[in-house]
Amino acid sequence: MFLRFFRKYSTAKLSQDFRLYDGRIKEKVPLQIQHGSPYISFYTCGPTVYDAAHIGHASCYVRLDILQRILRHHFQLPLITAMNITDIDDKIIVRAQERQVHWQQLARQYEDEFWSDLKKLNVRLPDIKLRVTDHVPAIIRFVQTLIEKGYGYTTNDGSVYFETAKYERYGKLQRIVIEPANETHKGDKKHPSDFALWKASKPGETYWVAPTFGDGRPGWHIECSTLASHLFGNKLDFHAGGLDLRFPHHENEETQSCCYHNVPDWVTHWIHTGQLHLEGQTHKMSKSLKNTVSINELLKDYSADEFRMLCLLSHYRSVIEYGPEAMTTARNVLRKFESFFSDSKAYIDGLKPATYDSTSTDNLLAKLSTTRLSVKQFLQNDFNTANPVLALGELASNVQKLINSHEHEQCASQTALIGASNVGAVLAVTEYIREELLAYGLESMNKQYAQHSSTSKETDQPFAQLIETIVSTRSEIRLQAMATKDAQLFKVCDMLRDRLAVANVELKDHGKTTSWNFPERVGK
Repeated sequence: MFLRFFRKYSTAKLSQDFRLYDGRIKEKVPLQIQHGSPYISFYTCGPTVYDAAHIGHASCYVRLDILQRILRHHFQLPLITAMNITDIDDKIIVRAQERQVHWQQLARQYEDEFWSDLKKLNVRLPDIKLRVTDHVPAIIRFVQTLIEKGYGYTTNDGSVYFETAKYERYGKLQRIVIEPANETHKGDKKHPSDFALWKASKPGETYWVAPTFGDGRPGWHIECSTLASHLFGNKLDFHAGGLDLRFPHHENEETQSCCYHNVPDWVTHWIHTGQLHLEGQTHKMSKSLKNTVSINELLKDYSADEFRMLCLLSHYRSVIEYGPEAMTTARNVLRKFESFFSDSKAYIDGLKPATYDSTSTDNLLAKLSTTRLSVKQFLQNDFNTANPVLALGELASNVQKLINSHEHEQCASQTALIGASNVGAVLAVTEYIREELLAYGLESMNKQYAQHSSTSKETDQPFAQLIETIVSTRSEIRLQAMATKDAQLFKVCDMLRDRLAVANVELKDHGKTTSWNFPERVGK
């Protein structure tokens, strides 16, 4: 079993102040983890692969990826993550018939696209992937057990339904009350709320043999219950998905799993992400409404990190509005951090004058300490990610004010004591901010921090050598302009800077010196 490879985890390491929203009671509750467990289970409902994923789907998986990264990085929880792929379903069958291809071929095509899309968005893939069609025998056994326990019944056509009236707590996730069936109710189901565990086979459709209750294929809800139980047994720490899955999918999962395992609650923490709307619309993105934006279309206009920042700037349970205005805000936040890393690197590399000021250094280190504490407290409060991003931005601004305060002081570094400067404090803050942003999955921050400066090894590369020559020549012109106060020479310097920017080379002037780098291209 894979469990033996994971270390024993002490729940004492968890902060008692960590609180998560519980949709059952509409309140935040303390984080609860199984005592003595060597791992923390986190199961996510995956897609039904009948079409390409869109950014409504992407927002869910990016948000959940952020939450998982926080649990792993900030709170050192040994997560084991799993996700299912629904590769047999009415929608898949219908779409395959429309395109005159085998349903399995269609499902594999869109499954491959889905995993590829997640990689493009820098979503960490689940530790365990499970296809429904690989586990049908286990699903049949699950259904049979529910029948034997008196919760399942067979209809005239050979389908099997769960009898919701047999479970007193049905509706606990959504807080709904099931009324008795009235006399006008028609059909084989005993009650309109009863849901399919097993769908009887139809002529010409794929089916699996179930000797005790008839040939057919799994119902939707039974799939996740079986697969998650197969991995994690009778208790799940986290079960996640979009808000639209809370009812009926997650409600039915919880119901049948509690009955199967004879437990009062199967899932400890349900996590539901808010939906994505297009700006100006009040309904979610949906293929049926023809208001979708594909992930490839997104990445033509914006980078994966810009979309991730959009997700970070809102609470995971809230609605995300997607459009030019929202994406511009996300892009600008990223650019501010990129500017910070560029200034910080220039300061650390000696391209900006470094002076020693004990008061400002002490203040900066104190600000670093309070920011660390604030970020942790925000994240403990139901994964509040927007406030940590703002706190990190404020800390970065404090650093930039400090290191740019001597921008126009000539030879300021010569007046400082040898080895006495604010560089150590600036480096400590820079490393912390970089580590935090990387912990949320913002990969471009790592690239930005490691970008080229005038002392970088990239000068060995032919193109970089050419840029270095151009920048050096411009620096000589700029020094001449500063000495003579020649406006025309300054214009030449500005023109060279602007033309290099078109070639994706960013210049930054620091007093009498200049640094350059390759900023992240939009949509790449």
